[in-house]
Amino acid sequence: MKLDRMDLEMLPAWVGENDSTISFFEWLMEETAEPWSVGAFAVAKVLQGDFYFLYGRRQKTRVLNIGGDLAFLGIFHRHDCGLYDLKEPMREILELPETLDFPDKAEALKEAENMASQKAFQMTEKEWEEILRESGCEKEELLPRISKSEILKCAEEYYRAGKKETEICFRPKVPVSDYFSDHCYLLYLTRKEWVAQKIARQWLLENAAVVSRQRIRFGCIRNEYREIKAKMENRKIKKYTTRRK
Repeated sequence: MKLDRMDLEMLPAWVGENDSTISFFEWLMEETAEPWSVGAFAVAKVLQGDFYFLYGRRQKTRVLNIGGDLAFLGIFHRHDCGLYDLKEPMREILELPETLDFPDKAEALKEAENMASQKAFQMTEKEWEEILRESGCEKEELLPRISKSEILKCAEEYYRAGKKETEICFRPKVPVSDYFSDHCYLLYLTRKEWVAQKIARQWLLENAAVVSRQRIRFGCIRNEYREIKAKMENRKIKKYTTRRK
């Protein structure tokens, strides 16, 4: 595969960075199993689903010994043409500047945690009854042990902090790292929304009782907050009316 200027304009920026990156990309697009060589370094690609896993090392000859000790260099996504988890030796081989950023698993994990947590919150608002039934939790597991004084204290703190009623709710934080295996990571790179949704739902099913208790607790605090706010607004109205008289 030979690239022209129009091809480069449609591809990720790293592809057209220099002659080495163009040659490397052309090799990635070929079906050949032959290693890609540049100088004393040789790189092999191993197909895994939608990805090529890249391995390589410096060679005394131009023949890459596949049975030797090869270093992992990164991952190439065959559909979006992106490079992921790119290691420093590969950057050096391709002469890539530091200004070019390549996502890695740690960055994907942070993104997935935010996405899964948001989806979990949405599911507690729209699918909660269904999730509770599917979880199989006993009724007594779902109810929190809370006191009136605790609820009142929390509500007063929210009111003094100037919080809005919509801010008083339980927002789950899904520990995606518990589910983010290498296989899940690769799947996430291809189907982010779907993977985040699956992880969020699985976590909610496993923690339905805890989430239920928190949702009820925040609901009680929100109700108490409404009463406090209404009382304070009535006081302001009475003071204003008294002054007018």
